[in-house]
Amino acid sequence: MIPSVAVITNRGSTRNLREAAWIESVRADAPDFRHFQMEKVSELPALLKACLDADVIVVNGGDGTAGLVFSGLLEAAPAKLPALALLSGGKTNMTAAGWSLRGDARAAFRSLLRHGREGNLFDHVYEHAVLRLRREDASSPLYGAFFGAAEFADVIRFCRRHIYPLGLPNAISHALALPLILGRSLLGKSGGGRVAIGADADNSEDSYFLVAVTALDDLLFGLRPAPVEPPIAGAVHLLGVRRSATAILGMLPVALNKRFTPGAGRVARQAHQVTLAFSGAYTLDGELYEATAARPLILDAGPKFPFIRLPV
Repeated sequence: MIPSVAVITNRGSTRNLREAAWIESVRADAPDFRHFQMEKVSELPALLKACLDADVIVVNGGDGTAGLVFSGLLEAAPAKLPALALLSGGKTNMTAAGWSLRGDARAAFRSLLRHGREGNLFDHVYEHAVLRLRREDASSPLYGAFFGAAEFADVIRFCRRHIYPLGLPNAISHALALPLILGRSLLGKSGGGRVAIGADADNSEDSYFLVAVTALDDLLFGLRPAPVEPPIAGAVHLLGVRRSATAILGMLPVALNKRFTPGAGRVARQAHQVTLAFSGAYTLDGELYEATAARPLILDAGPKFPFIRLPV
């Protein structure tokens, strides 16, 4: 039997702003799906409720849209979670690339529908835990894939204000932003600050250029956290770069080798739970929030979701 497919398109996601109608153009060749378009985030709970009877929910948006869907599905608490297929409809698309459908969204969607018609789509379903972020000042956790603090928040702001409006391809936009932020930090104009970090039983405090916690194994520019032997089941990755010229310049060979390894001024490890206390902005999958040192953030592996990942 052909699985039922429901598509949620976030019309505000970067790529969908340019060509939001492409999903409908597929319908002429493959009519076997329902399509829901989201204009505002407040519409998502109702859209998800309408999709819960589907076998597969396709999320046509960026990293932020995927995180909202994770949270919305957990709040809806269906008896069985539909399989999720994430398309690259945003700016960074790390979540889709890491856990679901890589590359061109149109080709990936057509491939998904083809596998559904051929009856082997669910051969490509696997489970992966998402990242959970708990805040002392909020009743409900946030869910996503990638958390960033210190300069990460400034990178997001800088790109939105100065680079994304240029309309450049995503890879070029991020490649331009990185050296500019690095140069600013080396000149002593960094926005990074002191962060108290608790990783399981280990505690430390220092001034950081970058701090990240992620459930992903694939990051921007092909960068991957260094593998831990033996792997720690149910753990998340903690990555940090201290605010010093030595540590920041030490990121150059890391970027070339595409492995984020521990070293001089660098933290790279796995932990079951990470607690962060700092004051300033942070990002979860591109969405910006504010933290205060008096209310620590707690990050760990959240529930597992069934994802569809097809061969490229």
